Amino acid sequence: MTSRPTFAPQSLDKEWTLDGTGIWALRDGLLALVTAGKPGGPIRRPSAVALVNGPNLTDTTFEVEVRSTAALPPVTPRRDALLVAAYQSPTRFYYVHLSAARDDVHNGIFLVNDADRRRIDSRSEIAPLVDQEWHRVRLVRTAATGRLEVHVDERTEPIMIATDKTLGWGRVGVGSFDDTAEFRHVVVTGTKK
Repeated sequence: MTSRPTFAPQSLDKEWTLDGTGIWALRDGLLALVTAGKPGGPIRRPSAVALVNGPNLTDTTFEVEVRSTAALPPVTPRRDALLVAAYQSPTRFYYVHLSAARDDVHNGIFLVNDADRRRIDSRSEIAPLVDQEWHRVRLVRTAATGRLEVHVDERTEPIMIATDKTLGWGRVGVGSFDDTAEFRHVVVTGTKK
């Protein structure tokens, strides 16, 4: 199955399910996180997530154009935007953290599994969000092997790879840990659970 949110005015509640404390808006053919969420609660996890309304998926290809709207480094050196996969609940999902920083908790693939987020990839040396330009991102998830790979822009090789079978199915989405961002041209292709 393939789905493409329309980003039509007044379709926010129809096409997206919001999780966290961020404030979202549809405008000019895109989904904007206009006010960053504030991390809180009993576990360390992203503070603003918008899930594409649709079925739970096993194998998934999630394509989106993303742009960080946070202040550029050095004002915001760790600016971020996220892609979410296998979302089962607010405390069970994978997320890809795209950032301008490269360290243990930025720019990686993470698992939230009823506990603080845990990195599951080896550290990526490519930090794609050092500007305020649009970047094409593709997340490919193969449920049987647990492989997640992240492709950015024209790169032929993935910038991040992880293997984890904890979550076999779920929904996809976008978001941020604690910054603002915009998302457009979303295409979700996958196998229904």
